[in-house]
Amino acid sequence: MQTKPTPEAYLHLLQTLAEQGNPKAQYNLGAMLLHGQGVARDDAAAAQWLRKAAEQGIPLAQHNLAVMLLQGQGVSRDPGEAARWFLAAARQGEPRSQHTLGALYYEGLGVEQDVSQAYFWLCLSTTHTPAEFQSEAQAVQAHIAAQLSPEEQAKIQRQVAGWQPHPHGTPGNRR
Repeated sequence: MQTKPTPEAYLHLLQTLAEQGNPKAQYNLGAMLLHGQGVARDDAAAAQWLRKAAEQGIPLAQHNLAVMLLQGQGVSRDPGEAARWFLAAARQGEPRSQHTLGALYYEGLGVEQDVSQAYFWLCLSTTHTPAEFQSEAQAVQAHIAAQLSPEEQAKIQRQVAGWQPHPHGTPGNRR
């Protein structure tokens, strides 16, 4: 019969794997530090481990690091770098990053304001948005759509329909 490891043993194993460069262990350790799960909350250390995992293409690490950069939580506030990490996660299909990236493009925060890009990412995010948030997401999308011509909307909708996630994304170009 196999016994479940103690929380201390699990944390030690996780730290060992993270220090050896395992990106999933780096993400899990960063998430534990970020949320204070089984360890004392430490935003700065969380950001360091999340960055290591993000650099290795882990979309949830990229998303969480981007949120921290956008808010200045445990790191210096940097909307431009946050947008790059949201983009990396969004390109891999992370819907919360797609939604946030759309909002950043709409507001021009960390990126040059671009209503077409905002519409693209928000449309893409709504294809994966949980049902309880659909009406809110669609209302934002409709508000932005009103600023585009029917032709622009149709072109972007075709791009959304043909979009495929890019595995192992890191900060790069727009779509």
